[in-house]
Amino acid sequence: MIKKLKNWYKSHRWASLFFEVLLLIAVMLAISWWQNRGEMPGENGMAPDFTLQSLDGGSYRLSDYRGKKVVLYFFAPWCSVCHLSAPNLKALRASRSPDDLQILLVGLSYNNIGELKKFAEDLQLEGIPVLIGNEQMMQDYRIKAFPTYFVIDENGRISSRSIGYSTELGLRLRT
Repeated sequence: MIKKLKNWYKSHRWASLFFEVLLLIAVMLAISWWQNRGEMPGENGMAPDFTLQSLDGGSYRLSDYRGKKVVLYFFAPWCSVCHLSAPNLKALRASRSPDDLQILLVGLSYNNIGELKKFAEDLQLEGIPVLIGNEQMMQDYRIKAFPTYFVIDENGRISSRSIGYSTELGLRLRT
């Protein structure tokens, strides 16, 4: 039986490759579902409002962005996955108008503001505000891992949450 199966795989390489890719996608979807299970933050699906200062001294309040979609990207400056995925936000920013989509990065789990500044400088995040988060933000949004993304719709409701690396295509599909 095993010999027949090996022979079939050898003679049908494309079919076996297709099957393996489907299996890999199924495993990735299962992992993503497992990471994102549980309650969403906020009441009735509404994103918890906040007012935070940015690294450049500006003040940002989530409720000021009603009428447009918002991507909240929670990161830690020590997180290597955050360093890998943040450039996808830059690409998303370049492809969408700020009038249509606001992207806000929120730094958490840092020792000092200099770590957040270095993260922003290393990734050249011009045009994307980097906000100085706090413990209350971690509690309000139930952040347990980095990076964590939230997509907030035009009415202030959380429409999507993702934990871990997300490709540019994954971000575009969610927004």
